[in-house]
Amino acid sequence: MRIGIDAREAFRPEPRGIGLYVRNLVHAFGQAATGDEFLLYHQLTLPAGAFPLPANCRAVHTDMPGGRVHAWERLQMPWRIRRDRLDVYHGTYNTLPPRWRLWPGPPMVVSLHDVIVTYWPDDLADPFVRYARAVTPRVVRDATLILTVSTWSRNDICERFGADPAKVLLTYNGLHPEVLAGAPPGAGDAARARFADGRPYLFAIGASLERKNTGRLLSAWARVRQQRPDWPHLLLVSGLGKSVDRFRERAAQAGVLEHVRFLPYLSQSDLVAVYAGAALSVYPSLIEGWGLPVAESLAIGTPIVTSNTSAMPEAGGEHARYFDPNDLESMATTIQDAVERYVPAFAAVREAAMARARSFTWANTARQVFAAYRDATAR
Repeated sequence: MRIGIDAREAFRPEPRGIGLYVRNLVHAFGQAATGDEFLLYHQLTLPAGAFPLPANCRAVHTDMPGGRVHAWERLQMPWRIRRDRLDVYHGTYNTLPPRWRLWPGPPMVVSLHDVIVTYWPDDLADPFVRYARAVTPRVVRDATLILTVSTWSRNDICERFGADPAKVLLTYNGLHPEVLAGAPPGAGDAARARFADGRPYLFAIGASLERKNTGRLLSAWARVRQQRPDWPHLLLVSGLGKSVDRFRERAAQAGVLEHVRFLPYLSQSDLVAVYAGAALSVYPSLIEGWGLPVAESLAIGTPIVTSNTSAMPEAGGEHARYFDPNDLESMATTIQDAVERYVPAFAAVREAAMARARSFTWANTARQVFAAYRDATAR
């Protein structure tokens, strides 16, 4: 087969989320589908060697003006996927190019990681959020098959958009090979020395979006510090990018700026080391289609506390601990109780927790996604 993939997020210098999803799938296809050809459509260009591709994958740079009106997907890609005579096209960015009635083109598979942006009240000023709200009903209708990453998200798609459950397939995300391999000896100690002056720390992956709940986490951390001022713990927060100053101010207002460190974008090896060095991970998001950091932390062998909403319990299973992400007291109490009781007891279940988390592999995901390509062409 000749398969086209929306790879625009994978060609970013610092890929996150969907970009890493595409990169990991591509590498897995290099081993699982050697007899098939993959065309990776992208807008940005990267330096040579920044995103090494398997022999059966080819980067296809294609662009056009009109980013704010999404001309690339709406006008360029409908023509391109027909010109390149694809057998199937995979939209990875929660969207698909429109079908032309007189020239419908190949079957299309879409990864709807979740449909949260179609109803969550934040970020309405974001052009992509407005675009997704407008086109998701069409995407659900036009897709031959819909791939999603959790049972919770599958149910949400079917309930909100009336999708036929038979065409919404569950394909869990895998974990990065470096996460599956675990931290090298001494990596956790090195992370404590590098980022926390050798002190114990808690680690949280944050984001500027309000639904990621980083601001409320800082307030909860202030309550924890009020209850336990004797603790030498720091809270390390990564992933805030250009919004870091806004969260520094929130930490200062909460009175815990000296007990919080804001980290830059972390490479995969640094991320593994920081997980390994943490006494506890915290993931306070209000709502997620799955909750990758929950599984990552457990795969490294670090206990985690997270939200009791949406798909986080699906990612953490019985080995995580949960709080109400809308309740500061619940968050603070759970974090404090975790450090005092859950963390010491975690050693007894650590191997089981790691084994469950490490069952989420990109090899499994790639096999399921490739089976969906074949199913889509058959349909």
